[in-house]
Amino acid sequence: MRLQSKLVVAFLVVGVLPLGAVAWILTVRMNDAFERSFTARKEQVVEAVQRRIEGVSRDVDTALKRMSEDVLIERELLEPLRRRVFYDGHDDADHEGAITREARRLVTSAAVDTLRIVDLGEKVGHVIAMGHRKGVEPPDEQVVALAGARPNETFFRHERVEDDATGEAVETWTLQRLKVVEDRVVLVGGRVIDRALLDELRVGAGPETQLSLADAHGTRIAATFTGDVPAGDYVKGEQRITAGAGDEELGATLTVYVSRDEVKRLTGELLATAAALASVSGILALLAGLWISRRISKPLASLAEAATAVAAGEREQRVREPRGRDEVARLTRAFNSMTEELSDGEERLRQSERVAAWREIARRIAHEIKNPLFPIQMSIETLKKVWERKHPDFDEIFEESTATILEEVGRMKRIVTEFSNFARMPAPKPQPCDLADVAAQVLVLVRETAPEIELVQAGPAEVEVVVDPDMMRQAMLNLVKNAIEALRGKGDAAPAGARVELRVEEAEDDGVRVVVTDNGPGMDEETRKKLFVPYFTTKAEGTGLGLPMVHRIVAEHGGTLRVDSKPDVGTRFALWLPRELEKRAALDYEDAT
Repeated sequence: MRLQSKLVVAFLVVGVLPLGAVAWILTVRMNDAFERSFTARKEQVVEAVQRRIEGVSRDVDTALKRMSEDVLIERELLEPLRRRVFYDGHDDADHEGAITREARRLVTSAAVDTLRIVDLGEKVGHVIAMGHRKGVEPPDEQVVALAGARPNETFFRHERVEDDATGEAVETWTLQRLKVVEDRVVLVGGRVIDRALLDELRVGAGPETQLSLADAHGTRIAATFTGDVPAGDYVKGEQRITAGAGDEELGATLTVYVSRDEVKRLTGELLATAAALASVSGILALLAGLWISRRISKPLASLAEAATAVAAGEREQRVREPRGRDEVARLTRAFNSMTEELSDGEERLRQSERVAAWREIARRIAHEIKNPLFPIQMSIETLKKVWERKHPDFDEIFEESTATILEEVGRMKRIVTEFSNFARMPAPKPQPCDLADVAAQVLVLVRETAPEIELVQAGPAEVEVVVDPDMMRQAMLNLVKNAIEALRGKGDAAPAGARVELRVEEAEDDGVRVVVTDNGPGMDEETRKKLFVPYFTTKAEGTGLGLPMVHRIVAEHGGTLRVDSKPDVGTRFALWLPRELEKRAALDYEDAT
């Protein structure tokens, strides 16, 4: 990623991320506040329901107390029971009918919705009368058990109550309480627990609160909603409600549902506001990031381009210095100063290298010329002494001496000619040619000089390129001759199985490859490093300019030259050339291991 893009992204993160973090924190705190509010509201509702149930229980207890003191109860119920009129006489039905009428009267006049009168005497559990509906009930064992163990208990109970409109008995839940009278009968009064009662309880809690009341076994007693759960997104909490003495089996479970719609609405508004602010902040951060990053990255990009150009060899690069005294301006001034010093130092180094190179060449030429001068001097001195002595074998000695002189002079001439060719190599004259055909011509030239060596041409029959055919012929010839001389070593003939392969083929990057391979003795690493140094040679008759000349021809054609060699395995020279000659391309020489 470019620096400008990184800066823009950084500004966007700095502009948007804090808003997102704040929105997240506010959302979390809002949910926490809702949870706390829900807990408090649930406790308030539970407390209100508990108080209401206790109040209903007290009201029912007060009503039952009045009933027990009613004159008609004493006259129509207790007195006949004392006199054993019920169950023994002939007017049982008349008395039970009268008691039933009184029970219905008491229900309509008192603060109870149901009334049951149960015998605790001779017919234990027998329901003497009911004020909330007609019909016959089986013995009420639960009431008898409670009257004996917990006569002041208040409990939830499932009842069937006569509907005023239809006269039919309907199922309902009631909150009931006992009143034992003279250990002879028990009055069981109840108050219907329905939706209307729960609606009264949740008035203060708000319309977003729903209530559900269930018995100890999970059976619903009443609820402020229809269905299993309220419609919408609610959070709920449960609390046990005791009707009186706190018996779990006689109590109920109150479930409080509080809607999350309001907190969801507030959260949505908060997130929408945060998103709008983040969008505005993001746009401002983007604009600021683009403006600042352009001011910062543009001079840095110029510096990077200039540095790349300097690395490629263009030492005259200069970067426009920005105004100011910041780090970028200081870096730009330092870069310009560095390139100026580098250019001057490189020029001085090139001059020093040229002087050193020509000194080395002059030294080597002097050495190469000095070697043949000694035999020439000796031959001339010998001729002079023989001539002065009038030696009888003067003619024979003269022939030998002049032959030596001519041979050494020829050697000097070859040295000068090779140096002249190397120093004044003309520019390539590119033209279309078949490089495979040039390779075939080279092998024809050397085949007669090395009959004991297998010379092989490989690759396709035609490889069309645009190069200087004469220079490429000279390069191939030098490499093939170098391979033959390596195979022969210090002898006049190569060993059996000696082989040289000259391959011309298509190569990658729209180029061609010329490969010369031999199975000779190979070279060590130290020798490979000096192969292309002028006048370096391992041969007694070599000038040390053949491979440097190949090196230069490849450079003039914008190609690369790679050499691989292993002792006792062989040597491989690989030339890569562009299909069309480029102007004075720099040599990229690779010394492979």
